[in-house]
Amino acid sequence: MNTEIRDWPHFAMEMLSIILLIGCFVPLIAFDVPDGAQVPMHFDIDGTPNQVGPAKDLVWLPIMSLLIFVVLTLTEKFPKMINTPRKLSENGREFIRVHGWKFTRELKLCFTAMMCYMCYWMFAVAAEKAETMPVWGFIVCIGAMLIVTIRFYYLLYNYN
Repeated sequence: MNTEIRDWPHFAMEMLSIILLIGCFVPLIAFDVPDGAQVPMHFDIDGTPNQVGPAKDLVWLPIMSLLIFVVLTLTEKFPKMINTPRKLSENGREFIRVHGWKFTRELKLCFTAMMCYMCYWMFAVAAEKAETMPVWGFIVCIGAMLIVTIRFYYLLYNYN
């Protein structure tokens, strides 16, 4: 399956994902986090820190972003491996073959945006530029992931 960029909206999504991935690494340079300090590592539902850890562990967050980006980019190459809750007809398999990479690219954009948001706010709290992490970003990113997924499966089962 050839999954090159076929039209400009998906090209724009791919470029935006790459820009957001680069944005995940910017807080490493932009914020001055003390090396030996204990910094917040986990946040409550209201955005207040509830667990601390060594500052050097914050480096793993951008690395996880890169790993998620690479895995989802590789997944775009194999759209027929998308899990479906029931057996598909030939039309459904054709739909996944043709549109599965688009779904994966949209999901990659949502995940990359969420990771960029998390990186920025975790480093901001660790550098004492902010006291809490706003939760609106999680709500927006997870809501977008749900909408993309529900839309894809709705189209799949109506096409099937």
